[in-house]
Amino acid sequence: MKKLILCLVGVGLLGACAHVQEAKSFANCKYALKSVELTDYSLTVFRFDALLTITNMSRKQAAVLKRFDGKLTVNDETMANVTLQDIRIEPAATKNAKMKLVVPMTRLSNKLIGLISMDSATLDYHLTGTMYFEGPMGTEIPVPVDVGRYGSHDRE
Repeated sequence: MKKLILCLVGVGLLGACAHVQEAKSFANCKYALKSVELTDYSLTVFRFDALLTITNMSRKQAAVLKRFDGKLTVNDETMANVTLQDIRIEPAATKNAKMKLVVPMTRLSNKLIGLISMDSATLDYHLTGTMYFEGPMGTEIPVPVDVGRYGSHDRE
């Protein structure tokens, strides 16, 4: 009976190590906002489809994300809530994660609309929130993240 329990604990620990390695691989990925496309609008909201490109830098370990809950900010103004689920990226591969964004009209300032209409290169974006990875026995391991890009101007 003791040997059976020890074997089960050993298998559980090996599985937990695999989950930790997959989470570590996801933390070391490179992220870029590939595209944002306006899909619909009304007097109160804009709807966008956005692609987040994620590149797994590990050559040996897959990167696995159970879920991401966060928000998108542009030039330090909160634009939309973002949710991603069940993403797996094989070693040394790139995947596009599709996000549906709903931006209330009240969140778009005149300054931001002007920058977007001029196709400005000075838009700063950030995805901030929490990534959740699958842990041992179905638990979720939360990891806070801040992924972003600064425009062409210097920033401290």
